[in-house]
Amino acid sequence: MIIILEKWRRFDYIDSHGRNVMQLWADSLPMSKRDRGRLDSKIDMLGKEGDNLPPGLLQDTRCSHIKEIRVNGQVALRALLCRGPFDMQREFTFLLGAVERDRRYVPRDAPERAEGNRCDLLKRGRQGRKKHERFSKTSV
Repeated sequence: MIIILEKWRRFDYIDSHGRNVMQLWADSLPMSKRDRGRLDSKIDMLGKEGDNLPPGLLQDTRCSHIKEIRVNGQVALRALLCRGPFDMQREFTFLLGAVERDRRYVPRDAPERAEGNRCDLLKRGRQGRKKHERFSKTSV
């Protein structure tokens, strides 16, 4: 049994209808098992290392509170997240999933939507999110 010590907790945003937006996104894409594994691996690194990730893995977006994890594969995956927002020193929350085509987000306003989800989460409180689960555990 392998035990992974994680310094950073990771959560998924739950919309006002009780839906996990990240899981819905992952389930809606033609994502290969390999791409799911790559995404999970980078998210696992985030849990262990926080902001101290290799260059290019955790990048800023045009919205100041929103960052992205980039996974290039059959589909260019972009997991949009924020630090906190309740414990800025020990947690990240995934707010929206997007893809990139021709150097543009799909949906085009993905960072702004992620920021809207962050603001909604701040209003609703901690019940607006749940602990992140690996994408590779879900069926393809």
